[in-house]
Amino acid sequence: MKRLIQKPSGMVLILGCTLLSGCGYRAPMHASYIPEVKDTALYAGIRPEYLELAALMEKDVDMRPTSGNTVTLIADGAENWELLKDEFRKAKRAIYVEPYRFKLDTCGTVLAEILEKKALEGVDVRLLLDKSANTQEDRTALKGLRNVGARVDIFHRPAFFLDHHFPSLATHRDHRKLTLLDGKTALVGSRNIQDKYFFDWHDVDIRVTGPVVADLTRAYRRNQRLVSLRADDPYLDPDLPAAARADTLPGKQQYFDVTMQVVPETPADRKLPVRNCFEWAIRHAKDYFWFYNPYTPPPETTIQALQDAARRGVDVRWIVPGINDVGPEKGMAESMYQGLMDAGVRIYEWQEHTMHAKQYLSDDYLVILGSANMDNLSLFLNYEMVTILYDERICRQYAEIFRSDLRTHCVEVKAAEVQRWSIFRRLRNWFIRVLGGPLG
Repeated sequence: MKRLIQKPSGMVLILGCTLLSGCGYRAPMHASYIPEVKDTALYAGIRPEYLELAALMEKDVDMRPTSGNTVTLIADGAENWELLKDEFRKAKRAIYVEPYRFKLDTCGTVLAEILEKKALEGVDVRLLLDKSANTQEDRTALKGLRNVGARVDIFHRPAFFLDHHFPSLATHRDHRKLTLLDGKTALVGSRNIQDKYFFDWHDVDIRVTGPVVADLTRAYRRNQRLVSLRADDPYLDPDLPAAARADTLPGKQQYFDVTMQVVPETPADRKLPVRNCFEWAIRHAKDYFWFYNPYTPPPETTIQALQDAARRGVDVRWIVPGINDVGPEKGMAESMYQGLMDAGVRIYEWQEHTMHAKQYLSDDYLVILGSANMDNLSLFLNYEMVTILYDERICRQYAEIFRSDLRTHCVEVKAAEVQRWSIFRRLRNWFIRVLGGPLG
């Protein structure tokens, strides 16, 4: 029996706000059916109640879950920084970096110098940079790596409304954060290459080896082909299962034989696989759905799913930045508080530095992490990618970190506090929501 994921009627376009939180833009969507799972052997290693999700994502993006992967949890930005430098220096065959932002400050300059050295050694070095996220100065300097044999591609050359698209290609950003090393190792998560992401902001990243790297490489290849048709196929290790079994990082928290699934998304994906992934997880949560999400608003169907989950007794908790690096986002998030809290969703504001993580946890089993925010910009306009981890051990560990973050970094938003907001604050939030929020 096939079932239908909720489908908005028609196309909704919000004029004049293309740069604010995705502008509520709605691409025309095809119905996204959840296929019946007849051969469970195709999804070995996944609990029966999650086979539906695995089949739905495979149908949407043509990538089946893979088992036998090794996952290393990265504790924080400083550890990520040391690990990234070490991985670059150890690379012997290939380094492919798709970072969204590559800022030539202290960290970026160090990494660029390592890449230059590796290219001179004959390593296949490639950078795929989003034009909108990187300054002209940084792009020009990084393109200088071509002089030593590296490939540096700039993602899209938008001409705003002269490109005959609506929204313009100027809004189609390559927001992914992916690093591939020697065809067998990948770093995925939410962190850009810039000092503040390593030492000031909170992000979530993992290092992976194993069969999942083939799908991550396929997603990278698709984006590179959009800007460079003549680029050679990326290098891929011929025995990824063996690479995963042999992977060891002394002193790091590693998990072996992990089942993972890659979910890449582009603005051309009318089925909206990342939105479908989020909404399936929310609608099927039984015990809890906890998430870090810095930017809003989600589509109305996602907001409704969160409210429905809380009303049926699921423990829904959202960690949102108390200080947001995008000014209007604070008001956008606050415009959602009352409706979510009335349904039973608990909201926590991250204090101190900026919270930039995109991570979603459910029922001590499901982990979704990557570059995608639960907002219209990520779900409708950007090139994004998340990875799903079907693993009790990792989810339990991340759930414990979530609880620790609630205690040490967050303050819960109380209903009485929201009720005391001034009329001016409420009007500001309403105005921002009207300009940038979802309609329908």
